[in-house]
Amino acid sequence: MTQKIGVKERIFFDRMLRIPWMDHEKLRKLRVGVVGLGNIGCPVAIMLYGLGLKELWLIDRDEVELSNIQRQFMYTEKDIKKPKAIVAKEFLEDRFKGLNTKVKAVVADVRYLDKFDFDFAFCCVDNNSAREAVLEKCLEKQIPLIDTGLEFYESQSGHVLLVDKQKFPDGACINCYLDLSREVEYKGGCIAAGIPYSGVAVASPAVAMFVHHIMRGIKVNFYFVDFNSMHSEFLFLRKRNSCEVCGDV
Repeated sequence: MTQKIGVKERIFFDRMLRIPWMDHEKLRKLRVGVVGLGNIGCPVAIMLYGLGLKELWLIDRDEVELSNIQRQFMYTEKDIKKPKAIVAKEFLEDRFKGLNTKVKAVVADVRYLDKFDFDFAFCCVDNNSAREAVLEKCLEKQIPLIDTGLEFYESQSGHVLLVDKQKFPDGACINCYLDLSREVEYKGGCIAAGIPYSGVAVASPAVAMFVHHIMRGIKVNFYFVDFNSMHSEFLFLRKRNSCEVCGDV
């Protein structure tokens, strides 16, 4: 049965509901998980909350630190030493109290998280072991996944990669692109530096890729941006047949 939108909620969604191809009912049925609430995860969570999903799960084991606040816009100085997932949940719910989206906060390391059952997942972590754990969970349970990352040294380039083996059986997985067994010489995905605009620049195409994939059946699965060269592009990346994770999928 379709859930009715209240007057206040309809006003909240007014601009989005004016888009001809936007099927809000599809979004209102989805349970989406965001793993990692840092430079990319914060804006991803804010944008997803504004779509009016059924459930939004926020997963992060870390606490807020002073150095986070410069670029992770859901946190303030008063949140230092509080769990990121809890603070993020409160931030979103305080933005608009008339929304039907249920926000769930999980303070846990995703590598040891048993319950991982979503319609879609976003990976916004800063280390390859957690990234690999998310990928394996999503492949095992056939959950479409968008992985995001920033280049290791300068945080000046980033990637978005959609993994949906049902719709893109020949598409690359994260391991095809990054080779997750290598903890040095990163192509991109784990950051040691941060700039306030870099996370948002990656988060926006990530959420856009999610929306268009749900609504319109897009033909691309990869986005790359490099601010040093001012270059960006959407592509379709094919899997590596020798990939240890998805080569035989």
